[in-house]
Amino acid sequence: MKIENEEINNNYDVFTHLDKTDFRIVSLLVLGYDNKKISSTLKIPLSTIQRRTRLILQSGIVTLEYQPDFKLLGMKKGLLHTYLRDGQLRKTAEKVSEMDGILSVTIHVGNSDVVSEFVYDNSEELVDIIAAIKEIEGVERVVWSEEVFKVQTHKENVMKSFQKYWKDNNTNYKNNGIRKNHKNNNNNNKSISL
Repeated sequence: MKIENEEINNNYDVFTHLDKTDFRIVSLLVLGYDNKKISSTLKIPLSTIQRRTRLILQSGIVTLEYQPDFKLLGMKKGLLHTYLRDGQLRKTAEKVSEMDGILSVTIHVGNSDVVSEFVYDNSEELVDIIAAIKEIEGVERVVWSEEVFKVQTHKENVMKSFQKYWKDNNTNYKNNGIRKNHKNNNNNNKSISL
């Protein structure tokens, strides 16, 4: 379902303002709390938490994603780092995103230009995908790495990143505890998919 930013803004103004309660809800959602537990933790009525959670999820601020455990399914997973010589980052990233086995594609600054997460069954598939990326105009080289195992991080780390929003005397808030989100000012006409 496609919804224009303006429609969401009419409902919740989520792209321009987030208050302290929103940030607290986001951090608790990431910790895996359900609405009842968030309500009791924050001492806010359940109906308020349900409404805010629904709108936060609709906005895309927090996403719920399910991904298979590829290792348990007998598949290999890794990263492809693509280096460009012509600076066509978005164009190259879009082409890579259309290839079989690609799970995600991100554009980076720093080391490599385009980083792709991918899955494959065997070395032949790996060679094929690297060769296909090298055929894209402007690609200088491709470096790959295979994931061996994943170390679980503590979800409390997310809570720590929002810790400043839990404090009562936060200086980042203006206008009755509301913080502006700078992203909205440049994206009023874009749409998002929910």
